[in-house]
Amino acid sequence: MKNLRAILMPIAIILGILLPQASVLAPTLPFQIGTMMLLTFIGKVPPQEHGYTFKIEVRAFIASLFLLALLWISVEVFGLPREVLLGGAIICLCPPANAAPAMAKMLGGNPVLALKIFLSGHLIACFSIPIIYGYLTGSEAGFADIALRIFNSIQPIISIPLALALGVRSFYPELADKVAKFSKYTIFIWTFSVFVILAKASRDIREMGFADLWNSGTLPMLAIVALVICILQFVLGWFCDKKHPIESSQSMGQKNTTLVIWIASLYAGPVAAIAPTCYVVWQNLVLTYMSAKVKPKK
Repeated sequence: MKNLRAILMPIAIILGILLPQASVLAPTLPFQIGTMMLLTFIGKVPPQEHGYTFKIEVRAFIASLFLLALLWISVEVFGLPREVLLGGAIICLCPPANAAPAMAKMLGGNPVLALKIFLSGHLIACFSIPIIYGYLTGSEAGFADIALRIFNSIQPIISIPLALALGVRSFYPELADKVAKFSKYTIFIWTFSVFVILAKASRDIREMGFADLWNSGTLPMLAIVALVICILQFVLGWFCDKKHPIESSQSMGQKNTTLVIWIASLYAGPVAAIAPTCYVVWQNLVLTYMSAKVKPKK
């Protein structure tokens, strides 16, 4: 699976950039996110110490808020474009990716712990993204209105798959076990979603004018901000918890970019969405490096 990921992801990235016509598939992104959520949630979670789950995610959330504060100060002090703040902020607030438990397992970590971090991270994101991102983007529409709209956009994608998964797991455990076997194929859905995301970004950048975005410094600035945040989140995650560095690093560094790119496109515009789109590329490069360099624990 590790080798398959190393092959599929670069192909998806390259094809997405070269085929902007595939952006017509962008309306399917919420359904792709929901499907990945369902396949992740429906797995049977064995008993495991609960204290660390919430502790790791809270530490990751606090560290993300710290990065967001530094970004906000930098934007204000250096007079950077508003899109830099909006693009970087949604990355900082982004919950863990569906693939985080699988990646933690590949690196020798505890996939059960990573799965529980994933669950708690999305519950936190249901409220943190509407409140914080709603404040940042709600100057025209009003904070309460935009926060409610973001909440109503996010929570069905999380709550409906979670409710379905818990319902099937409770009343039809045998069916849940059969469905859970397909969870290993979420990598294909995730790869396809990356392809669609980059195709949409490629189309948006072409329409806005690649040369204009590059010459103005907006595009390289957003790419650099995404790279710096990516590296810092993986590093901070690794050192946030000495007992579970792999799980902590994956929970903080590997992000559900499909979800937040969609949110950024809806509420902050295509320019701000470039930052989390660039994060897709940097994140997968870091994960490829970790796959090659981090030796799984026995």
